[in-house]
Amino acid sequence: MNTQTKPELFAPCFPMLSIKKSGIEVDADNVQFSFVAGNESIDCEIKAVELTDSMYVEQQFHPESGRDVDYTKLEVDNKTLALVTRSDFEETPAGLHFILTESQVYELNEWLEADAVEKFEMAQG
Repeated sequence: MNTQTKPELFAPCFPMLSIKKSGIEVDADNVQFSFVAGNESIDCEIKAVELTDSMYVEQQFHPESGRDVDYTKLEVDNKTLALVTRSDFEETPAGLHFILTESQVYELNEWLEADAVEKFEMAQG
């Protein structure tokens, strides 16, 4: 099987900061989010990969005619560098590249999955 692996990255990370869930936005394959610590914040962005997933869909009055329907979703990983776009902290200037922790990746991917499912369900009517 031909797979590409990303090399191990050596970059700063912010394990003590949590992602502000209400501030996540998607523009094409670019995911924008913010870390918040008290009244201070760090705005960031990361490139995501588009994946295809499927969901079982059945008609309301004909459940026997259900079928799997494909939809697309975005996913981020901790091998892709994220970028600080704006910061209230001197230690994290705009332009600084960093990596996400496993829990931060999980938080973002959980939100991206829910967003993709919501858009898919709205499109289904």
